[in-house]
Order: sequence, then structure tokens, then C-alpha cells
Amino acid sequence: MTSVADTKSAVSAYKGCVKEKGGVNACSDERAAAVKGISSAVKGECSPYVEDFFTCFAHRYRLSSCSDATVGKLLKCQEQ
Repeated sequence: MTSVADTKSAVSAYKGCVKEKGGVNACSDERAAAVKGISSAVKGECSPYVEDFFTCFAHRYRLSSCSDATVGKLLKCQEQ
């Protein structure tokens, strides 16, 4: 799992590559590193909301703890 500092560095490297080389097609390695870091961060930060969502989904939203807020919290986390 990559750290937040590694992810920020990878995103900066990708942005620099795009500016330097003039296009996203020439920066596939940098893009892959940035995407991997971002997905890892989202996975770590949003895992409690994902678990709540899939618990509700598995029980067809019949649990008393399942509401629109369950889905809203997951979506809000993923937008960050």
C-alpha cells in the first residue's frame, strides 16, 4: 500500500510529464502509478462505508441501520 506522500508525488510526476511531453499518451507509467496510489487511498479511507453499503445490499436494505445516508456517506467519501 502506498503512502499519501507517495501518491502526491506520483500525481505531481504525472502532471509534470503531461506538461513536458504534451499529452497523456506519453505518460502511461506515471499515470498508472498515480491511479494505483489514488485507488489505494480511497480504498483505505472509504472501507468502513463500503462494508456498511454491502451489508445493506446483502440484506436488501431491510436492516434498521440501512438508509439513504448509507449510500450517501459512501458516495461522499469517494468524491473526496
